[in-house]
Amino acid sequence: MKATSAMYQTTAMDWSLCLVLLLTALTCVVRGQEDQMPPKMISTFNNEYYYPRDSILMEATINCKAQNGQIQYVWKRNGVVVQNSQFVSIDRSTGTLKFVRMQNEDYGTYQCFATNEYGTSLSKPFKVKESRLGSFPAGDPEEVRCKEFEHCKIQCRDKPTCLPDSECRVEWKIGEGTKANVEINKRVGVDGKGDLHFLWTNTEDWKVGSRYRCGVWQDQRKMLVVGSETFLEIKASTSVPEREPISVYKENGKAMYGGKGVLRCMFSGYPAPDVIWISPTKEVINDTEDKYAISDFGRVLTILQAVPEYEGFYICKGKGKVKSGPQRVFFNVTSAPILTGVNQMRDLMVPVGKKATFRCEAESLPNEEPPTFPIWKKNGVDLVIDGGKFIISENSKVLQVTDVQKDSDTGAYQCMSENSEGVLLKEAILKVIDPITIRERPLGSYKIVSGDVLNLAVVADTDPSLTLQYKWMFTDHQGNEKEIENSEYWKISWPNNNNFTIDVMQVTDPGVVFSLTGVYKIKIYHKYDQKVINVTIETDIITTENESEVFLPDGQIQLYHMFQNHLGLAFSEK
Repeated sequence: MKATSAMYQTTAMDWSLCLVLLLTALTCVVRGQEDQMPPKMISTFNNEYYYPRDSILMEATINCKAQNGQIQYVWKRNGVVVQNSQFVSIDRSTGTLKFVRMQNEDYGTYQCFATNEYGTSLSKPFKVKESRLGSFPAGDPEEVRCKEFEHCKIQCRDKPTCLPDSECRVEWKIGEGTKANVEINKRVGVDGKGDLHFLWTNTEDWKVGSRYRCGVWQDQRKMLVVGSETFLEIKASTSVPEREPISVYKENGKAMYGGKGVLRCMFSGYPAPDVIWISPTKEVINDTEDKYAISDFGRVLTILQAVPEYEGFYICKGKGKVKSGPQRVFFNVTSAPILTGVNQMRDLMVPVGKKATFRCEAESLPNEEPPTFPIWKKNGVDLVIDGGKFIISENSKVLQVTDVQKDSDTGAYQCMSENSEGVLLKEAILKVIDPITIRERPLGSYKIVSGDVLNLAVVADTDPSLTLQYKWMFTDHQGNEKEIENSEYWKISWPNNNNFTIDVMQVTDPGVVFSLTGVYKIKIYHKYDQKVINVTIETDIITTENESEVFLPDGQIQLYHMFQNHLGLAFSEK
């Protein structure tokens, strides 16, 4: 038992070792293939980044990452290579761009270039802009007079520039200092311009001597500025009227494809009305995961993950005891150019001497201005279209690289197109590979008779990064084709399958021999290329004037009778 147990453990260890070695070998093959490819950019970038000027920045790092081999990174600003300086650092081995303190010259259009010995991959261009908050101009306070229970608006006059919008919000202050905020509720709201609305007023909104001031908060800079000082006077009403909803503000919305967009509607009335939203397809809108979000007491509709199908006119209505007339607001879904159709900017592996074709069918979304014709680059450099090497067609949407060669044509190819909303940059890798070369092959035809063993062998090679596969096919006299599998008379070598044997050494039945005649085909292939060799196998034992009546081996008895009736041969069944 101990010996058996030890033997079992040894066998298990051997199998484990084999498995580890196999996995290691496969990993090395995959890594080897990656190392021989041009870089492929895998980082994604925003269209814009905002950083404040002359401030110490704690989180101002942009990472650029590409795959495939040992890569060196270069950053360019407005087309000029960015150098390490006191306030900007570049790590060429990791692709990290870090701003320590922004100076005026650091703002601009940036792009990352990732290079290895096989080519250069690009990021899309993006802008680095100044995060800003201006100030209110000095000015005298203004006075606004309103009636109790009626709508009242206080403007945020001369509102300063605040960028980016996503970091800015308006906060209305009341009284002295900046700590007392005006409470936003169903009766009181702020519109998209920053103006303050009382959808109906009461005398508590007017406190003698108190003032309202518009404040703008910039979250990135943690800064607040206030201004537009206004005194409010409310004239009391002798009765409490019911007022039907009236539209006092509405705002169209816009979103980039896949992004968020906001629509706004405000209605005055007493009591403050509810807001109902209706989609372009006439459906009442409620909060819907990944599609709609309603906020600000119904006054704001956010459309999530915008797609072109969401574009159109939305209806908002104020609902009190009666409903207001419908108000239309338009939601525009827009985008930088996008690629349409199939086979757009695909990575290609093409054998030496053949043609590579890239498609860049850039389009704008419906009802928008068309994009520019694509500009083609190789490794980040504009292609020179002359001499027939590069052929552009279909309004520059198709690029053909002719007679490709390994050293000169392998690389990363880019197409660029733009419209009013942004820039499209798509790239695809072209790797030129060694073709499949047949070193040894069978003759075009052979004859077999009982007692023969015929061996058909193929020796071929291809690019070192790829593995050849072999498939044997057989077509009989009736034109039926099937893949060959090991059987009594057919033997295929393993694991390469490049050696095939027809064995009729022990066969004495001429019908069996005849059933093995026909056209044999060997396909030598990998994912990107293939070669086919045809071999005809004949025999002199049996001939017939009507070969379409020949049966395959699974009908040998019928085959004999057919031969007997047609040729008069005297075969006896054994």
